[in-house]
Amino acid sequence: MNTISSEYIKEIKAQIRIINESLKRVQEAEKVQETTVNAREYEKAKNEAIDASADVMMALEEAVRLASGMGCATGLYDINKYHKIVELDFRESHK
Repeated sequence: MNTISSEYIKEIKAQIRIINESLKRVQEAEKVQETTVNAREYEKAKNEAIDASADVMMALEEAVRLASGMGCATGLYDINKYHKIVELDFRESHK
């Protein structure tokens, strides 16, 4: 039986799987960075860590959007009071 929240829950769990997989990728890439003596391998691992971190952020954003949608569907939130995702570019602000 499908409930109001069942599809949201299914999609949120999928995002959590993506988050966990991406976090593992970050950890593996950082292990390579710590142990490699080859500059090329270091840069490759660094870029993999960056890509995996971006995947974590996108999945978290989607999970928050889905949780907000679930809250609206169940009457917890007003449709006009969705969570807002604010994206900051720390590289630009720390120069």
